[in-house]
Amino acid sequence: MVDLTDAYLREFHASWRSSIGRVTLFILVMALLLLVFALLGSNRSLSWMLLAGAAFMFWMTWLLARQMLGKQPALRVGPRGIRAYALKGRKPSWSDIADVREESVQGHTNIVLSLAPAAAASMKRSWLAGKKGELRIPLGTIRKKDHADAVQAVFEAFHRYGGNQAMKAAEARVEELRAATAFEARLQEMTPVTWALYLMVALNVGVWLANVLSGISAFRPDSAELLRWGANSAASVVEDRQYWRLLTATFLHAGVLHIALNMLGLWEAGKQLNRLYGNFQFLMIYFASALVGSGLSLHFSAQQSVSVGASGAVFGVLGALLTAMYRHRGSIPGMMSKNVMTSQGVFLVYALGQGFAKEGIDNAAHVGGLLAGSLLAWLLVGKMDETQGARRRQVTVMAGLLLPAAAVAGLVLTTPQPRVHHRQLFEFQAGLARVLPDLQAAEKALQADGKAASTGKLTTAQFAQAIETRHLPAYQKVERALAPLNVPPNDRAAPLVQDIKRGNSLLVAMMQIEVTRANNPGQSDPMLEARLKAMGEELKLIKARSSEREQAKKPRK
Repeated sequence: MVDLTDAYLREFHASWRSSIGRVTLFILVMALLLLVFALLGSNRSLSWMLLAGAAFMFWMTWLLARQMLGKQPALRVGPRGIRAYALKGRKPSWSDIADVREESVQGHTNIVLSLAPAAAASMKRSWLAGKKGELRIPLGTIRKKDHADAVQAVFEAFHRYGGNQAMKAAEARVEELRAATAFEARLQEMTPVTWALYLMVALNVGVWLANVLSGISAFRPDSAELLRWGANSAASVVEDRQYWRLLTATFLHAGVLHIALNMLGLWEAGKQLNRLYGNFQFLMIYFASALVGSGLSLHFSAQQSVSVGASGAVFGVLGALLTAMYRHRGSIPGMMSKNVMTSQGVFLVYALGQGFAKEGIDNAAHVGGLLAGSLLAWLLVGKMDETQGARRRQVTVMAGLLLPAAAVAGLVLTTPQPRVHHRQLFEFQAGLARVLPDLQAAEKALQADGKAASTGKLTTAQFAQAIETRHLPAYQKVERALAPLNVPPNDRAAPLVQDIKRGNSLLVAMMQIEVTRANNPGQSDPMLEARLKAMGEELKLIKARSSEREQAKKPRK
């Protein structure tokens, strides 16, 4: 029986100022905008699509808003048990609850109820349940500032009315805390200073600062500049045999936000992994993950664009930490492994999902690093594993060095033929940038004189003389400057490069023919006329292709 003479009762209501409330209002606004666009639009098929989208969003708004509009509290804690909107009618009493804990996943707070065996046996599984015998109460509809009070209220009520089960849970929690403290102290003793982690963070930040001090943008560095510093590129690695790029690229970053996110992830996962495996093995995992990630990138992202970032190594460290928590689950305190598996596991899934969903993210490096780090964490002997002898540790270290090396070599040897040759492409772009002022000045002068000739301000003879003395030499100068600028024939940019050079050469040849005709008045050469006409048609085709490329660059509406 529960003593109600000193009843403890707390209620927490859903609020529009909660995270779910704000999301609900955002969806409502989007639904209204879609409705307005649908009613005002002239395209009937598009309007029906917008109406369907608006209807779906209104339905989502209603589902989420019912908690804010209803009178039922989102969470009610009293002497008879817990009532929550999220429990969908389930009313667990304190005698049904074996333990209570708080769970925070990527900033979202849940109250987790572990049920007693009898209650767990009668409970039907649902999306609310984590593992069997658990109920979760998300606090997303309650204001953020009330989360701590809500959690404290549940703990207080469980302590008051949970009886022996609450006492046992408290004792178990104290024992878990003692075990976690003892384990942390043991790891601290085995690896007093995690200098390997500090060194990797310092190297990454130091290289980024050196980039910025050299003049590279801190926010959006140029790809050509990153390539000069050692960015990863399939053509540079495979054809130019610059294998060192597989490593140097992992210390370069595409802006301050890129390095900040990578170093935050490395610090969060690395500080635990470094103590679990020691400094030397941590460096093995870090560099193996970085190199395998770069190697796999040669088959995907680095085929098209230069690739930089420590994210392959970071994913390797994260995968190694999760693997270590699972592999050594018997010797690692449950509280520690559960917290790591929950928080870091959710982050890993989210990050990989973002990589597949968004363009411009080298997810191949992420996956490669993750696989390498996970493999080494399973292979290597951790600091806490004192049952393994020195011989076993030496063998695993050798295997941990050889297997990633073999994987990187295999990935390099099997890299497909690159479609973009970044070094030559960037050299061409830089050369074109130097030539461009002369080319633009020549085009402007030729257009001005051509217009003057068409309006009668210049005679045919004067225009021909201007071509011979000014325009032809200017275009020949541009032709000579463009001559050494090339990219391989199989490069994706080769057609553009060829069109630029061919178009200028055609103009030079056509002006030479015009000068010849002007210097020989009254003479007609059918072959020369036919050649001039053919060159004019070819030049039109080049301009049409250029126009198509410009249209392809524009975003589609």
